[in-house]
Amino acid sequence: MVDNNLDNLQYISTSHSIDWYELIQNKLSLVEERLLAEQPGEHRLMTDSAAHLLQAGGKRIRASICLLSAGIFKADLDKSLSLAAGVEMLHTATLVHDDIIDGSKLRRGKPTLNATQDLKLSLLIGDYFFARAANLVAETNNLDIMTQFSETLMTILNGEVNQQFSRWQVDRQGYFDRIYAKTGAMFVLAAKSAAALAEADKDALLALERYGYYTGIAFQIADDVLDLSSNQSQIGKPVGSDLREGIFTLPVLLYIEQYPNDPDLNLLLEVQEANHPAVDRLITSINASGAIDGALDEARIMVSRGQCALEGIPYSGYVEALSSIGNLAVNRLS
Repeated sequence: MVDNNLDNLQYISTSHSIDWYELIQNKLSLVEERLLAEQPGEHRLMTDSAAHLLQAGGKRIRASICLLSAGIFKADLDKSLSLAAGVEMLHTATLVHDDIIDGSKLRRGKPTLNATQDLKLSLLIGDYFFARAANLVAETNNLDIMTQFSETLMTILNGEVNQQFSRWQVDRQGYFDRIYAKTGAMFVLAAKSAAALAEADKDALLALERYGYYTGIAFQIADDVLDLSSNQSQIGKPVGSDLREGIFTLPVLLYIEQYPNDPDLNLLLEVQEANHPAVDRLITSINASGAIDGALDEARIMVSRGQCALEGIPYSGYVEALSSIGNLAVNRLS
């Protein structure tokens, strides 16, 4: 879809003073109301679970991108709110399923749904959130957007299956394919579908598709850096949780490129045990190397590419706000 080749691209440092959250704060409040609205006949467990998950934190980045993109092209407000809520609900549903698959008991420092509910119920609640997301997106009455939504959902779920079969594999391209499915695809959905709602032209749609792709990739690389370089109280889950499951993220891959004969690395590749003592030693080695900084450099390049994609769209506060969201991906690690 989009080239991942980083050769010959310099990071363009940009400074944006606009407060993107303040620009759409009132609209985000309306999105929140739609997310938390109890549906006819909805079991109390579904309502309470939605409140528990949605009020646990998060900056509503995907919903914000959707609202800003819609603002650029003056899309219908009511449909924009439903679309933004649908994208955010889709994100919430994926988190529920991720926690079930990974057996995670904490997210953002708080108990996950599967830590407090029967596993079968947790799975059903996650499925319900997927259906609720689709229902919200359907309120746009736009077949193209509903098609993009369903294709995005297929990409996300197929990516999760691919990840299960790529454990303990050293594959840089496979990594970028995985994080597109995990994060990039949903950023593309948020940016591009909102423009499609306003019937933006093909060039604008392509620009926002590229923006969503590169910005989503940057956010996921940054998350992968945090997973290895922060502590459990900061990220709300065990440090190096991906590595412990045999999922090699960009900092790990860069370390492997630099130190292919590391004994702890080769031992893990041989035994493939999540709780092996070599994991902690390897995490320490990765943080002491240049792999963390190297991954952040690539995240910055992705942010720059996303910002450059917006240059073909006529300037507005909404465009500048989208650009500043890209900066947030790496600035939160400073």
